Amino acid sequence: MDATLIPKITSSPSLIWVVSAIGFYIINIFLGLFMAFRKRTTQSLKIHRLLFYTIVFCLGYYLLMNQTHDENSLLDYLICLYIITIVPYSKRWDVMIHAFVGAVGLTLLPLLIVLRI
Repeated sequence: MDATLIPKITSSPSLIWVVSAIGFYIINIFLGLFMAFRKRTTQSLKIHRLLFYTIVFCLGYYLLMNQTHDENSLLDYLICLYIITIVPYSKRWDVMIHAFVGAVGLTLLPLLIVLRI
């Protein structure tokens, strides 16, 4: 691993939003797994939805900051569009398919960082 990876991420005004989105995404996946296998309450559903809105805000702010400092690529838009549209739409399907679609979204987010560095 490159020793200058962390300073490159923290020095970029847009990449820090992707890192925070990844953190919220991991918490949201664990909450979703807890709800799928243990206890599904209205409070946990509200928290799950609030975490998703936080992820959408972080990704939207990433696109906004990235557009002002650099230029967004088509892949940036496609990854954000996948997370914003496909992941919430997949909740209508089976719980395990929704978890798989969410895990694919989580693996796509670091791709945004790798493409910028």
